[in-house]
Amino acid sequence: MLVKKSLKPFGYNRKDVLLIGFGVTFLGIGLKSGLEFVGVDPLQAGNVVQLVLVLGLTIGWISTYIFRVSNKEMTYAQQLRDYEKKVMEKRLEGLTEAELEALLEQVEEEKRRLGSGEQVQ
Repeated sequence: MLVKKSLKPFGYNRKDVLLIGFGVTFLGIGLKSGLEFVGVDPLQAGNVVQLVLVLGLTIGWISTYIFRVSNKEMTYAQQLRDYEKKVMEKRLEGLTEAELEALLEQVEEEKRRLGSGEQVQ
């Protein structure tokens, strides 16, 4: 029996979250060790690493939010698009054959008007 795995983007399953957590932890340890190696006081190195990681992660997180807002990829916007699509599908299912043909004729007429530069009312 074959099981299909759905491909999710990075960061959307437990393994990815653990990898990110370990990566940030080891980055912090590496930065602190590196600063201590070049002669910075261990307490000062810890403060610098903490500041860099917290600011970096905060700015990174905020930037992903701004990116999603600017591209309208937020949960509410996606749910609204899905709802509108389903409503239109339901309305099209409820049309009779004659109503559907009349609607298609209106669409073709609007395409011709737009192609010739007329205003659509």
